[in-house]
Amino acid sequence: MYSTDDLNNHELNLFSHILWQLGSGQDSHALRRETLENVCSLLQADFAASYIWSPATGTSHKGVSWNIDDKAMQEHASTWQYVDPITPLLRAKQRPTLVDDVMPASALKQTAFYHDFLKPCGMHHGINVYFLRDGEDVGDLRIWRAKGAPAFGSRELRLLQLLEPWFTRALPKQTRSPLTAREQEVVNLVCKGLGDKEVARLLNISFTTVRTHLKHALRKLHCANRTELASRLKH
Repeated sequence: MYSTDDLNNHELNLFSHILWQLGSGQDSHALRRETLENVCSLLQADFAASYIWSPATGTSHKGVSWNIDDKAMQEHASTWQYVDPITPLLRAKQRPTLVDDVMPASALKQTAFYHDFLKPCGMHHGINVYFLRDGEDVGDLRIWRAKGAPAFGSRELRLLQLLEPWFTRALPKQTRSPLTAREQEVVNLVCKGLGDKEVARLLNISFTTVRTHLKHALRKLHCANRTELASRLKH
């Protein structure tokens, strides 16, 4: 059984600091953002991102990152998450999981998600964990190492297993949205800067239907316009 007794002094200090951060009582966005660098140091990783998963829409939102370009994060939000073949598989595991355990590297490297997103970002070895409280997603950690670095293994899995209950308890549950699943999908895409025609094409619905969903969402969220809606979603 792996425990903190197996950590060296540097690792123990990092672990303790992460627990201190998790006990700070901050909101989910700040908490996930501020712990990423220390988690990466503990796992000897090069890149990290954290999102909230929406089961209603099957999308990731409220992303934060460490050592990942803002443009890449924006492209992931608007495009790449919709063709990501690994996140649904990793989330289904409900425990810290190596990317290689849900999709062999040889198969992943055949995908556009790898060639046009992961590879340009320098991400080659991945490990993920998804945190749930009372069955609801409260956040995740998506950790990557660069090409040439060793693959993640049992050590990193065990460290995430130690951290998992602390993250799960510290991350606040999300406020339930008054929007329907389809309204939420439309809102997410509109707030990422897509036009109504682009949203209609992406969701395979009519332009008029997009406008109707958006109108209902503005009313339910008491927002006057798209700018106010985007600001509301960001927070």
